[in-house]
Amino acid sequence: MPNPDNRADNAERIEDTIQHTLQNVHQTEDFVKANSEHLTNEEMSFLKEKNERRAASVDSLRHELKEEANYQQQKDK
Repeated sequence: MPNPDNRADNAERIEDTIQHTLQNVHQTEDFVKANSEHLTNEEMSFLKEKNERRAASVDSLRHELKEEANYQQQKDK
């Protein structure tokens, strides 16, 4: 028997994921600033692309968070 859909903490989990991802973005930016003279062009490109993927992920998560808020509002009516 499948587990029931429990969405009670979805918004909180999404917010935590967004914050964690943004922390990773900032840590990577700080790392690049502090170590740019020791990084190859390939490494710099890899880190830049990784942060771009993270930014896209944050955008998607923010959209998902809005959908979750709408769901909660509809459910609470």
